[in-house]
Amino acid sequence: MSEKKEKQQTLAATPIAAQPEFDMFTYLELCGESRLDNDLMEELEPRFDDWQRHLHAYRLAPEGAAATDPGYVILWLDKPVEDEIEGIWQDSPSAGMAFHNLAIHMVMSAVQNLAPELAERGCAPLPKPGKEAIAAFKRLGLEWNKEGTVSRQFAVFTNLPVIAGCGTCMLKAKCGSPNKD
Repeated sequence: MSEKKEKQQTLAATPIAAQPEFDMFTYLELCGESRLDNDLMEELEPRFDDWQRHLHAYRLAPEGAAATDPGYVILWLDKPVEDEIEGIWQDSPSAGMAFHNLAIHMVMSAVQNLAPELAERGCAPLPKPGKEAIAAFKRLGLEWNKEGTVSRQFAVFTNLPVIAGCGTCMLKAKCGSPNKD
């Protein structure tokens, strides 16, 4: 009697439109500030607009089952954004932190527009990716790290829709969120 190998379902990576929106109140909350210097404010909008060309978003879903299995979403900003922020950081740590927070705000805004239920939770649970998701990351030029990150500093990977919440999040044990289940 021969053993049947369980067929692994390949995850198709389909580009999706990510449309982040700059929200001053959310950005200020992320920064832990109540107001911004006018010069910094004038630099935020052009950077936010420019960085959108470096923002990638993909839906990862089983081939042939996309209608019944929404899968996951992966979003990230390219390395040139990371390099730009690092350069700013070298010149001014406070400005570097402001633009670091802008990049975080951008990916979180984009994922919240794709999965509006995240706005209520305040975070995007990080599921442990299976072999299929890790293979899809590689096809997209990303590497998965065992620490629970991909090879881009500003990235989000989560289920679509976000149905599991904290219960399936890899970071649950280390999380300090007041929303933790």
